[in-house]
Amino acid sequence: MAESPEKRNVEQELRALMRSLDKYVSGNAELNSEVVTDLGKAIHAIGDHVVDLHQRIERLEEGTPEWTTRGWGPPPGD
Repeated sequence: MAESPEKRNVEQELRALMRSLDKYVSGNAELNSEVVTDLGKAIHAIGDHVVDLHQRIERLEEGTPEWTTRGWGPPPGD
């Protein structure tokens, strides 16, 4: 039984997106409004995940000291 989209993690969502786009991989798909709509949704979904990933990395880095030539410590100016 597939999980609801609200309960899926990012990997599950990306795999579901990949499966939904598999129908176009064969090369037999003709460009029409359905294909353009599906690809547009896929691009937006991937973009949303990239933004989310960037925000998570930013939050992780906020409290983590950076490596400098003097060793682990806060970046210059802090």
